[in-house]
Amino acid sequence: MPDQTDFEREGLLDGLDGEEREARLDLLGQLAGAGVSLETLRKACEEDRLAMVPVELVFSGDLRYTVDEALELSGLTREFLTRDMLALGIPMPESGEPAYSDADLEAFRGLKQLLDVGFPEDDLFALARLTGRSAAQIAEASLETFARVFLRAGDTERDAGLRFAEMARGLTPSLGPLTETPLRRHILELVRREVIGRAEINAGQLPGARDATIAFADLVGFTQLSAGTTAEAVGDVAGRLERLAGEVAEPPVRLVKLIGDAAMLAAPEPEPLVDATRTLVSEVADSGELPQLRAGVARGPALNRGGDWYGHPVNLASRLTGAAEPSGLL
Repeated sequence: MPDQTDFEREGLLDGLDGEEREARLDLLGQLAGAGVSLETLRKACEEDRLAMVPVELVFSGDLRYTVDEALELSGLTREFLTRDMLALGIPMPESGEPAYSDADLEAFRGLKQLLDVGFPEDDLFALARLTGRSAAQIAEASLETFARVFLRAGDTERDAGLRFAEMARGLTPSLGPLTETPLRRHILELVRREVIGRAEINAGQLPGARDATIAFADLVGFTQLSAGTTAEAVGDVAGRLERLAGEVAEPPVRLVKLIGDAAMLAAPEPEPLVDATRTLVSEVADSGELPQLRAGVARGPALNRGGDWYGHPVNLASRLTGAAEPSGLL
């Protein structure tokens, strides 16, 4: 196992003294003792991410199957797995690297069963792209939130890294319920709202375009605000808009997405969406913390694909928003 001499020779302690040097030396020793290679430690120091290595160990501790082993045990082809990883936005692991867990292997076997019963590959890849985007957003938001909560002024790399790792160990058992429960509830609500009747069953096709009500609400002067303040302040503004839009989006109204300075909402019928959008515009105006909103609502035949809406009412609601007065709704 590498010792202090090795760490010094590799330059991993350069520029450090006192408590900071001792803390890094202690952390390097613990990580090396856990099996982290000297090369990995050197790269982490060069990239100034040594404090994240203990967290990485928590989330990679159950990885035991290489790509070849996972393919052999699941029956998937390398071509399929490569395309699936690309759709998910995840890099393909290096050959010989332990990259997959028992849970991953079960998921691969589930994919193989879907393929065996004739599920189209392109549909699986489309679902993977949507899942990957959502998972990436959840991961980034989770890390940012927990880092902000658990960082302490005056921390050393060892203090922060070990605290993050302990947090991750406690969080890991909750990750499944945290993501699975909302997904299950959303599927339940969707099943209750959606109509797949005899006509769709006889045709063997999902409903196409249907009447839907779409709303956009965007912040007036957001471009000028962005140019004259910090990225953190802009992020705070967008976060407050997302929170307020989420609070008014009570079923059947749904917050579809945020696009920079604009929120997009949808509902089957006009009245609840108009009410929710009017409430959002008023609450932003009353808060005094955000630029005024302007909003547009339109209704007509639209197509729902991948959780998003497409069609004339989407475009019309966007144009109406651009024509609305500050704190106005068209």
